[in-house]
Order: sequence, then C-alpha cells, then structure tokens
Amino acid sequence: MSRSRRRTGPREPAEWKFNSFPPYFAFAAGALSATVLILVGFIYFVFIASLFGFSFGVIHLVTTVIVRSRRRTAQSRAEEEERERRIYAARAAANAEAAPPPRKRRRRR
Repeated sequence: MSRSRRRTGPREPAEWKFNSFPPYFAFAAGALSATVLILVGFIYFVFIASLFGFSFGVIHLVTTVIVRSRRRTAQSRAEEEERERRIYAARAAANAEAAPPPRKRRRRR
C-alpha cells in the first residue's frame, strides 16, 4: 500500500527554525561563492568568515552522517543480540520443561 493512501488528514507544515544550521550553512556557502567570484577590495574579511562558516558546515554534515551510521549499526547489532538472547532463553525454557531423557543402563562385564 502506498504511503499516500495511508495518510487520511492533511499534512502539517514543517517547523522552520531560522536560527539553526541550514540557513547559516547556506549563507556561508553563498558568501564563499560570492567572494570567489568577485575578489575585489575589502573582501578579505568576508572571505575568511565565509571560509570558516563553510568549513564548519561541511564538518557538521560529515560528522552527522558518521554519527547516524554508527548509531544505526549499533542499534541493529543490539537488536540482533536481543533476538538471539530471546531465542536462547526460549530454547532453555523448553529444555527445562521437557522430561529428562531416560537413563541408559550400563552392562556389567
């Protein structure tokens, strides 16, 4: 079933926080590209500031991707361990409830 059929009500608009990462990164990227294209006069300070902002944004994006992938890996590993633990616990409970096997008699020689 497609996702559009599951939703019955209208979608709520997303919350937009202006003082957050995306607008500042876009501004820094725009300032960097503008200073690279213009390169005249008193642009040196703006170039350094935009270079700092752009570098911060790239580092933020890279670390966010790395942290998400590590969390996803750790979560899947924990889920797999929990699943195996439950399987072993169920097997142990089933073996405990089962009657012990009959003892074999030893022959005397």
